[in-house]
Amino acid sequence: MAFGDYWYTPEQRLGFAQLEEQQRQFGLREKFYRDIMGQQQQATGGLTGMINQYNQAFQAARAQNEAKYQQQLGAVGQTSGQQRADVISQYQGQRAGAMQNLARLGMSGTTIAPTLQSGIQREQQSALNRISDQELAAKLGIMQGFEYKYPEPGITQAAIQAMVPNYSYPSF
Repeated sequence: MAFGDYWYTPEQRLGFAQLEEQQRQFGLREKFYRDIMGQQQQATGGLTGMINQYNQAFQAARAQNEAKYQQQLGAVGQTSGQQRADVISQYQGQRAGAMQNLARLGMSGTTIAPTLQSGIQREQQSALNRISDQELAAKLGIMQGFEYKYPEPGITQAAIQAMVPNYSYPSF
């Protein structure tokens, strides 16, 4: 019996013991719930970090995909540009050769010269149109066959599910 306990009746002392036990149990519950809250905050911070990492990886993959896609389309454009330059050069040579032949034959002032130039111009335009068609077909092939690669969301989802705490509540 502690000092001062003689002032209380046995019923009062029993009430104090019950009150102390209730306070102890309340303290245990409070500690348990604080621990759970800490785990939830830690899990939430981890989830936020994982989501941010996934979003960053997704944006990086998106930028890489777009760069690769534009690079492939650019390569088609460069090839087609050189083909166009070659066609133009070829038909300019034909035009100059035809005009030189007409001049040598003394027919450069006749109506044959414009008709001949017009025919060469039509052939040149047809060749340039075929190059445009090939370029379009190549670009459509790239567009159709291009495979975009992104981070796998299933990995992040599995990690998130693994982080969800499975609480078992103690019985007090």
